[in-house]
Amino acid sequence: MMPGGRQRPVVILTGWLGCHPRNLRRYSELYDKLGWNSVARIPSPNSVVAATTEGPPDVTQAQTGKNTAFTSLRESRKMSEIEKLALDTLEQLQILKCPYFMVHNFSNGGCFLWEWIKFILRQKPAASPLYPTIDSENLQKNLVGVVFDSSPCHYDAKVHTLLTALNYVSSKSMREKLIVRATSLSRQSVENRFHEYWNGLLTDAQDTPQLYLYSPTDHLSPCRELEKLIELREGLFGERTISKHKFPDSEHCCHLLKYPEQYTNVIKTFIDKSVGEYRHGSNPLETLPITKSRL
Repeated sequence: MMPGGRQRPVVILTGWLGCHPRNLRRYSELYDKLGWNSVARIPSPNSVVAATTEGPPDVTQAQTGKNTAFTSLRESRKMSEIEKLALDTLEQLQILKCPYFMVHNFSNGGCFLWEWIKFILRQKPAASPLYPTIDSENLQKNLVGVVFDSSPCHYDAKVHTLLTALNYVSSKSMREKLIVRATSLSRQSVENRFHEYWNGLLTDAQDTPQLYLYSPTDHLSPCRELEKLIELREGLFGERTISKHKFPDSEHCCHLLKYPEQYTNVIKTFIDKSVGEYRHGSNPLETLPITKSRL
């Protein structure tokens, strides 16, 4: 608890493909030193592969009931594994009763989970009875920032990029099963989903402070495409909302490991700025009309 008996803020750590709880321990320790509790959430390898062909339905259409996928989902009450994880995460966040929170995403595994967290937060309870246990309005006003660590990864709808990422799965038997599954995926489905995923992050109308941490030597998250995304979002929301830090030569999800002091300072600066904006009354989930486009 904070001085005066107040609850500490919480950061949700969304892990990468092949991540283990022990891998996130150093990040939990970092945030603990900065006065934050952490909740680690790691999508299973199976759910990450599934997310390469299926993601959340369009938010606007879903809220008006025009999206057939969402209508079917609402009626059948069947949820994907990664959607269930997002729902469970937000339910735990409500139990913790923290004053405000952040989300720290690692690689595309974390970003796929963030997609669903964001989707659930944007559902209006009156219009969407899909998540009756979630007070989305209260939660969304307490979201102060989102960190993209080695993410999002521009995999350009190529299955071989997914196969490269699967090398991070430590279990050989699991890895072999996932490789078979990945190679059997419909190329068209993967391509359609990739454009949906990338455009959703590129043109997201959410005016929440964001921090992008990346490196030119990260072979899983191409620097050039990520910098295009960051530049576009800076143009939409300005450098007050969109922050970035480019590490010179750290590998995928290894920025903290190689540059601990620099990494800690960047996170602390972002927290100070984001919490300052929150305390001065800015709306973390204010949305602006944006026309979709592709880079």
